Amino acid sequence: MTSATGTARTAEIAGYAAAVRAALADVPADRSEELLDDLEEHLAEVAADDEAPLEFRLGSPAAYADELRSAAGLPAGPAERRAGALAGGAELVARLRAWGPVRQVEEFLPELRPAWWVLRAWAAVTAVDVVFVGGTSFPVPTLGLGPVGFVVTAAAVAWSVRLGLRARAEGRAPGRAAIVLNAGLGLLALIALVGLADRTGVASAEPVYYDDGAPDTLVHEDGTPITNVLPYSSTGEPLTGVLLYDQDGRPIDDLADWTVDGELVETVPGSPVQPGNAFPQQRQVHTYDDQGRPVVVPVPEAPATPTP
Repeated sequence: MTSATGTARTAEIAGYAAAVRAALADVPADRSEELLDDLEEHLAEVAADDEAPLEFRLGSPAAYADELRSAAGLPAGPAERRAGALAGGAELVARLRAWGPVRQVEEFLPELRPAWWVLRAWAAVTAVDVVFVGGTSFPVPTLGLGPVGFVVTAAAVAWSVRLGLRARAEGRAPGRAAIVLNAGLGLLALIALVGLADRTGVASAEPVYYDDGAPDTLVHEDGTPITNVLPYSSTGEPLTGVLLYDQDGRPIDDLADWTVDGELVETVPGSPVQPGNAFPQQRQVHTYDDQGRPVVVPVPEAPATPTP
């Protein structure tokens, strides 16, 4: 132990002992002398065992004096009775703040202020993005404005950092309104980070496609694909080379290329070339026989009499 440290430790012991004696000033002299006979020696032993402050090891001087009263069967002093309800919480806070790791964290927290200045601006813009746009992009919120949103976010970060630097340069302590605002922004940042980790409801810059359930080819009402069209005249005679168009003059040529069983349907190789909307088409189905061997079956041609 260095001389400077030893001097500080001796002063701490003396101050603590004096505060204990003051807390026991109402105790009769004979009892007080009995209780405090070896107080300094005991405090020195406690201080030698650990570098933690005495208040962290033993509690406040008033609390230590109250323990001495209780051990001797004496009633609590007037000061202890007045502060009994609040002493426990304040004592615990004092012990925690006196603990080495807690002190190191408190000393390190000011170094994180620049990061907080950026984070609070990001949290504010993200909250606006979620509330008014319905989602947010990661990592930079855009407010649904594309590149303009990046500029808005950058401006918010620059403004927040400027406020932080000004407050630090002026040495101003944050007021109540600033503390409440920062606490709210901290909560928003936590919610945003949790939401981004889950990625639920987060907007993406990539296009999103939705399946509306409408078929891409001709099908019947029950969903059976239409692989060919067999036209007939009004007298029931099969027709060939019939061109079909819709109400807008667009050719109807989107026959299904798969049967209801998932078999491939294609145009017969070498068949005469005709428009895609000319019917009937010469088509064939790739299927399998009873032995599982692949075979090609022509799509049935129009019967002499159509099915009613």
